[in-house]
Formats: sequence, C-alpha cells, structure tokens
Amino acid sequence: MTVDKIIVEVDCKNETVLILKPIPTMEKRTYQDEVDKLIEVVNYIYKQLGHGCQEHVYKEVLELELELRNIPYARKTDSSGIQNNRSEFICFDKIIVGLDTHSYLSEEQENSFMNSLKDIDSPVGLLFNFGYKNLQYIKVGGSYVFQ
Repeated sequence: MTVDKIIVEVDCKNETVLILKPIPTMEKRTYQDEVDKLIEVVNYIYKQLGHGCQEHVYKEVLELELELRNIPYARKTDSSGIQNNRSEFICFDKIIVGLDTHSYLSEEQENSFMNSLKDIDSPVGLLFNFGYKNLQYIKVGGSYVFQ
C-alpha cells in the first residue's frame, strides 16, 4: 500500500492554511522495468543459441545469464519444496519465467502456465518458446494474456 497526499484547505481566523493529509491507496505495480530486463536477457540468449536446442540447455543458460546480470531468481519448486521438472524460475521475487521448446504454444500450455501464476500469487508471468523459428513469448499479467 502506498500513501498519496491530498491538500486540504482550512480557514482559521480568516487565514487559509494548507494541510497535507495522507490517504491510503492500493499499490498498482506493473513490474514493467523488471519484465523489460527479462525479455532483454532471453532475447540475448535466443540470438546466441537460436532455436532447436533442448529445453535444459536454455534453462542452464538462462540461469547463468541471470547470475551474470545480478537478477534475483530462484528455480520454481512445487508445494513440497521439491524442484519441479518444468523450466520455470521466479525472478524479482514475483515474476514467473517459463521456458518451452515446442513448435508452437498451445492453449493448454498457456493455461498451465497461468495456473503456475496462481500457485504463488504472482502478478506477472513470462512464457518463452524457443522451439519456433522466431522467439515467441506470452506475457500474462493478472487475468490478461498478451502475445
């Protein structure tokens, strides 16, 4: 929650006094700077490796690039704390980054990724597909999907 300030005018003894009064507002964070950094990292990886590698290769290279660029991340684990087989990371403590190597992203894969966001109450997610001839990605923010 953030605090905005509102100016209230009060007339005391024929004088106007300005009072700054804090009012609470809901924080509306879009994580756009963080999203842009992650897209930049993945574009760099795609330019270096191209498409057609196995998923674990992209996963390892992404992890190295995140470390080199000092981007905070963790590999996504399931509810029991065990690392899952899916290539997903949690970056900046709230953004899920998923990797895929399919020839195209299906609706089923999109839905599965959106469910991953709900698991950790993540406001934003990025799903990258290295399997197509061009890098594809989907940005999921709240209940919206952007391609």
